Amino acid sequence: MVELLLTAPPESEALAKLLRPEPLADGTEPEERLILCGLSWERYLALDKALGDDRPGPRFYYLDGDLEIMTTSNEHERIKKWIGDFLADYFVHTGVEIMPRGQATMRKALELAGAEPDESWCIGEEKEFPDLVLEIALTSGGVDKLKVYGRFNVPEVWFWRGNKLEIFVLGRAGYARAAKSRLLPDLDIALIERCVAIRSWQKARQAFRAGLTPSH
Repeated sequence: MVELLLTAPPESEALAKLLRPEPLADGTEPEERLILCGLSWERYLALDKALGDDRPGPRFYYLDGDLEIMTTSNEHERIKKWIGDFLADYFVHTGVEIMPRGQATMRKALELAGAEPDESWCIGEEKEFPDLVLEIALTSGGVDKLKVYGRFNVPEVWFWRGNKLEIFVLGRAGYARAAKSRLLPDLDIALIERCVAIRSWQKARQAFRAGLTPSH
């Protein structure tokens, strides 16, 4: 069954349709997730290589033998694009130096963890692993992403869920929910949320730029 879902031959289309998640309340298509348990690190790497390192999808998340295979939807990609563009505008506006990492694969063999974030950034200078990770989560379930990113000591993880941006900041006891970003304390989170709701890319980008606090 797993092989059919990954290769998707014509005869599996009916099965794939039945397994597809129900549309969201507004009618948009959510992500699709498949969880495989009891998969060794070597098997995870082999599967990733077999599907191609430069593939557009599916995306992999690995933690302690559990592998989440995720495909995205048009709405997932739209939101990712909008937020990524807003942050690009913010970084230029504020003069914050960054190194974009995008969906670059993160792996730690000793920690048995692997991830392919929606977007990620190093703040200030390039590092082995990003300072900030963005995950679009239109549906729930799957591998615990905070546990995954905790293995890489990512300082901040942002989730887009329920039309809101949730910010988690890493501390001594793990991740804790925060009202604003510790890395970007002047960023207006509510402005991002309002502008993501704008379906026009031009209008959303213009609205975000107009809402930025004038630089001094």
